[in-house]
Amino acid sequence: MIKLRFSLFALLGGLLLVSFSRCQKEDDLSPVRTPEALDTRLQDVYERSNFAGFSVSVIKQGEVAFQKSYGQADVGRGVDLTNQTAMNIASISKLFIGVALMNVVEQGKMTLETEINDVLPFTVTNPHSPEIPIQVKHLITHTSGILDDDDTYFSNYSILAGEDLSSPMAQRMQNELGVKTEGQVLSLNNFVQAYLTPAGPLYQSTNFGKYATGSTYSYSNVGSALAAYIIEIVTGESFDEYTQEVILEPLQMNNTAWKLNQIDRSQVSYQYWDKDNPIPFYTLATYPDGSLVTSIEDLTNFMLEMMKGQSGQSEFLLSKASYQTLFSQKLDTRPPGLPEREENYGVFWVWSTSGRIGHTGGDIGSTAFLGFNPTTQSGSIAIINTNTAEAGNNAAERLAEIVNAYKSFEQAE
Repeated sequence: MIKLRFSLFALLGGLLLVSFSRCQKEDDLSPVRTPEALDTRLQDVYERSNFAGFSVSVIKQGEVAFQKSYGQADVGRGVDLTNQTAMNIASISKLFIGVALMNVVEQGKMTLETEINDVLPFTVTNPHSPEIPIQVKHLITHTSGILDDDDTYFSNYSILAGEDLSSPMAQRMQNELGVKTEGQVLSLNNFVQAYLTPAGPLYQSTNFGKYATGSTYSYSNVGSALAAYIIEIVTGESFDEYTQEVILEPLQMNNTAWKLNQIDRSQVSYQYWDKDNPIPFYTLATYPDGSLVTSIEDLTNFMLEMMKGQSGQSEFLLSKASYQTLFSQKLDTRPPGLPEREENYGVFWVWSTSGRIGHTGGDIGSTAFLGFNPTTQSGSIAIINTNTAEAGNNAAERLAEIVNAYKSFEQAE
């Protein structure tokens, strides 16, 4: 049996490479100028792929120019994927942490320079640079020194109660990643305390990088989850409830939820290793860093608002000043470890060297891209309900074809 070999950091790096580059394949060289041409191209890629399904949305000059879904949400039952079907967007979820952070900053509850130990009910210190306090700004730019230990991280995933634990992918998740069952995971606050404090059962010194806080980039899901927990502390509400109030409800994101018990499961797509191998529904302790399920329709509404806010045309969720802070580049110098194709960070928003702003996402059975060009006010989103790293039929090439097709249409005049 092939091992899952799953590394979130490696997967995200691969997704960024696909997202920020163009694959020079002969089939991809012809430009895509019309919605009809894009539809034809994407349908062709779907039929040649081993993906269960995917959804694509393209915005041009601030307006939705294309939105369509391909394939199925439940292959076994023949349920089609639609623009209203909720799918996991993995680390794109972190953008919602960013908006919620700016909401509490705007209320004066803290600043991006706040030292996290001034807020937390326990103390978090990088043992390799104890003299330098971790600030909120370090969490949002992945420079806190907090590292993700893959074994510990995946052992705090859990297959939900009622799922078939004997299925091939359920067996692999349990045997190869140590995933729990029956939906049993630590709460967000218990996990971050267990992982980040010396008395915690999940603590080890290697949970922190051997460098000074603020000096080096290292992408951290746990650090992101800690930022979400800080929101809970300063608001007195759970992170999912708070973001429901300040983001999801105002944007009428009705097919969006952090936890699968908060949404009609029949409206949520399965995730797939490939289209013949569904992955059981699961949850994880650090759900804010990558568990949001949303439809392409809802996520497009979110990005439209973000684009308006970034350009100074909206004060719907945040003030103009807070939107400016959300997107403005936070790194004064380029830190070691920052991927080559990344230029800088806003509040979790990634600035690429191509000038686009956005994020990518990848988890067991999900792949997602979201990005826009602030100059042209054009952007695109893709959500794929399949593990595109290992889905066969030249999966990486099929993924590049999808990205190249919708970007070609986005950029066509």
